[in-house]
Amino acid sequence: MTDLAPVMPEPEPPRVAPVSVRRSRGPMLLVGSLVLALLLGIGGWAGFSLLAAAGPQAAEITPGDAVAFAAVDLAPGLGQQRRLSALLAKFPKAFSPDGDVRVDDKDLTADITPWLGGRFGVALWMHDKEAYTLLMAASRDDRKAREGLERMRGREGASKFGFVVGDGYVVAARGTHNAQAAAEAANAAARATPLAGVTAYADAVKWLPEEHFAHAYADLSGVGKAMTTMMMSEMADLGVPDEEIPEDLLSEGFTSSDMFFGVPGLAGKQQGTLVVGATATDDGVEVRYRTFGAAGTSAAPAEDLITAVGDLSADAVIAGSAAIGKAPEGLDGIFGPPTLDPEDLEGLDPEDIAAIQAELAKGPDFGKAIKALGSSFLTFALTGLRGDVPLLSATLKTKDATGAADVAAALKAMQLPLKVTVTGNTVQAVSDGYSATGKLSGSPLFQRAIEGLPSHPDTLIYVDVPKYLSQTDVDVRTRELAAPVKAIAAASTPLGGDSEGMVRLIIE
Repeated sequence: MTDLAPVMPEPEPPRVAPVSVRRSRGPMLLVGSLVLALLLGIGGWAGFSLLAAAGPQAAEITPGDAVAFAAVDLAPGLGQQRRLSALLAKFPKAFSPDGDVRVDDKDLTADITPWLGGRFGVALWMHDKEAYTLLMAASRDDRKAREGLERMRGREGASKFGFVVGDGYVVAARGTHNAQAAAEAANAAARATPLAGVTAYADAVKWLPEEHFAHAYADLSGVGKAMTTMMMSEMADLGVPDEEIPEDLLSEGFTSSDMFFGVPGLAGKQQGTLVVGATATDDGVEVRYRTFGAAGTSAAPAEDLITAVGDLSADAVIAGSAAIGKAPEGLDGIFGPPTLDPEDLEGLDPEDIAAIQAELAKGPDFGKAIKALGSSFLTFALTGLRGDVPLLSATLKTKDATGAADVAAALKAMQLPLKVTVTGNTVQAVSDGYSATGKLSGSPLFQRAIEGLPSHPDTLIYVDVPKYLSQTDVDVRTRELAAPVKAIAAASTPLGGDSEGMVRLIIE
């Protein structure tokens, strides 16, 4: 395997400052999660030094049939290294001036820090009808890697955690069954056909900016199947008998790719690939993503979402807009017309049954409300909280007045603390106490956050992070760690059957 980075001197082991860190247990949602993990999660887990780069790229030691993959390379090029160093310096509560992560987890710093290089990644991989999470990492000291990972396997057991230490690298597997055998199989598969040699992966990463410090790749069809497999395995481990699992979950159709990341009803058939890349900039981080060969059919919306969000309240903590093309499918069993089980009607006379059915018919048909979302246009702004009640204003424009009436009826039936009004094909829902002052477009922070976003998006989300932190009950440590992040903006735009988008973080 080839080392693709420039030759660098062997770095000193990362220095770890003794600062207490609260452990976190937590195509656009995936991108946003990747950004936060890169800034805080991965570093907090491992304790790396910015220039601790040695060994193979993560894609070179990942099985070629992995369905999802994310990797960090801390030697991406001098320009990116400079920006990344400056970026980490803005997080004094998370990183030292030398770019070292501040962690105090004794097990992790003893078992991982002494050997971890600056290139590492994670992957989702199917093997023998089981889904495994893989860790691939460059090793600066194979002996220390073996010793540390042996301790981890001793704590967790070989059925749930396994590893292989190669020549300058590590492949580890985590799962619910036979993890050690899975790690050995993953290593053998990667040596035979690494992900770096797979044409679909190689073609996808060519789209990314030349310099980036992290990237991710996913086979969208395979991810849905793997997530479903993981869910079923977890249910089995919890002791749920097969007869108590709904038949729909056991059907072959449920484990197909006709859903979004294993969740039925959120999208049509998933296919194609997704690629994501994160780049450090002078004022934060830009994450770009694109799908290839996806099954979408969306066209660019007629509405100008950037203008629509800019017209929302300047007090907005969170604001957004979306052009909804196709309504979610497959939810009729959950949100369809209200009905009674025939067994509940046994022993009742026909008049009572008729009365019950007439009463049910008066209720809203949530299935109709969901169908009315097709070809609709949504804008919303959240300006704060009053106790636990969000101060929200949302407007939905449907295809016709009938759809608007169906949506309004469903909202009213849910008895939410909202005033719901209908005018023609427009539904508006406003919380008591909501007020709007000025326009978001007049905010310099908003203008910085949306700079460079796709010009004709079909989805746009904006978050004023300081306002969000001030309105939520987060602990002091989280507030301190997140303080440098001032705003987050995310947008996606359709490209025929595919889509591309960007997430921007403004960091000061």
